[in-house]
Amino acid sequence: MRNFISSFVVLTSLPIVAALSIQERAKVSRSRLTEALRSPSGKLTLSPEVVIPEPSDPTAILLLSSGIASTSEMIRVQAKANAAWVEGSVTSLKMFCSEQEQSRGNFPGPIPVVYCGDSDDLAGVINAGADALMISACGGEEVTSLDDLVLDATWVEKSKAALECGLLPIPEVFISDATAQSWGEEEMEGMVSKIAELYGEDPVSILVTINPEDEENPTAQVSLPKMTKALGKRTPIIGSIRAQAGENRIGQEVARLKEAGFTGALLRSDCMPGLRMKLDLDFVGAFWSACIGDLKSLKSKSFNFQSRNWMDKSASLEWAKYQNSILESGALGDPETSVGLNTEGGDFKGF
Repeated sequence: MRNFISSFVVLTSLPIVAALSIQERAKVSRSRLTEALRSPSGKLTLSPEVVIPEPSDPTAILLLSSGIASTSEMIRVQAKANAAWVEGSVTSLKMFCSEQEQSRGNFPGPIPVVYCGDSDDLAGVINAGADALMISACGGEEVTSLDDLVLDATWVEKSKAALECGLLPIPEVFISDATAQSWGEEEMEGMVSKIAELYGEDPVSILVTINPEDEENPTAQVSLPKMTKALGKRTPIIGSIRAQAGENRIGQEVARLKEAGFTGALLRSDCMPGLRMKLDLDFVGAFWSACIGDLKSLKSKSFNFQSRNWMDKSASLEWAKYQNSILESGALGDPETSVGLNTEGGDFKGF
């Protein structure tokens, strides 16, 4: 009865047109997310977590809209991210989704948006343009067995309420490093089946976040459970990456997730250098553009050359050509991208 009342409140607060197209909207969102988060080529899908803090002064408020639009465009066009996971107010979410929607019909087109906020305003979230809502399974508590998923029914009720108004829920399942060590293909398949049983259908995706043994060091390397490729085809399994940028740490985590059988990676805001809550959205967009662009680049991250006799040619001209060939190879990164990284800390060696 409580579920019916909550769903009725949500539906009556939606515009009539949206209420009449709930099933169609959910179907379109599922198709978009499935296409974006699955990887037929076998490569890991890469999506950034974009945290949009609330501005505190009038100047920041005025710059918020343009900053969000710029960040949204960079993540779609330059980074070529598979999806965007946005944390912030519903108003900020609407600005982000609006920029994506304006690109419809162009190339590259809009990418799916997953809302990571704590808002209970499901009508506001879906009207803002989000395709999915990230929901913490078991209230964010660590899951040690599949039975833990049914101990707290609150997250399941919220997931069903989201489904009933056309918003796809993506559960975030937290497990400890020790649990990840003991889990294998059977446990991961059981987790997907249990959540599908609770939802009444296969979830469009599942986000797995593994907590390190040292809680004071959330970016420490964690163990990863193994899973089959067939499971990823059924439901894309996304892994959280919180390694700090520099010394190729993010790249190593991406490789580890792929080897373990994950379908994609969510690059959390913890990866960014400096404070997590950044008001400089231009920096946020530039960072994710450089990071994801580098991780997706097919260009070699190393280079070599052959010795030849240049005695009959201009040494200065040939040296300039050689320097230019190195820059174009991508070995030194994108020369047009500057994100203010800590080069003394080794960030120049790759993400």
